[in-house]
Amino acid sequence: MSDPVAVVGEFVSAMNADTNGMIEACRRYFTPSTIWNNVGFARTVGADEAIGLINQLGANMGMAAMKFDLLAIAAVGNKVLTERIDYMLDASGNTLATIPLMGIFELDADGKISRWSDYFDTAGFQAGSAGNGE
Repeated sequence: MSDPVAVVGEFVSAMNADTNGMIEACRRYFTPSTIWNNVGFARTVGADEAIGLINQLGANMGMAAMKFDLLAIAAVGNKVLTERIDYMLDASGNTLATIPLMGIFELDADGKISRWSDYFDTAGFQAGSAGNGE
C-alpha cells in the first residue's frame, strides 16, 4: 500500500484548486464507494456525489476554489488525521468562508481514499458562508 500520509498530502495539495481541479482530485483519489462526510453538513458516497456537492457549493455560494492550510498530519496504519483551515474562495479569490477543522481519511489497500470525514463547527461555517468570512 502507498504511504497514507503521502497520499493524503497529495490529495490535500490537489484540492488547493479551482472547482475543476477539485473535481479531478475526487476522480483520481476516490473509489466508487468513498464516503465523504462533512459531519453536520453534508455526506456523499462516491466521486460523482462528491462532485455534485462541489458543484452545488459553486452554484449556491459562489465557491470557485478552495485553499487548504494543512496545520498537522499524523497516521496510524491506513488512517490519517489532519488539522486544517479550509478557505472557500470566490472567482476573485475573496474568502467566502474560513473553516477550522479536524479530519480523518481512511485508505483502502490500493491507496485510494475510502472514507473522509471532517469535523467542524457548522454554526461557524454557516455564518462564514453567509458572507461574514469567519
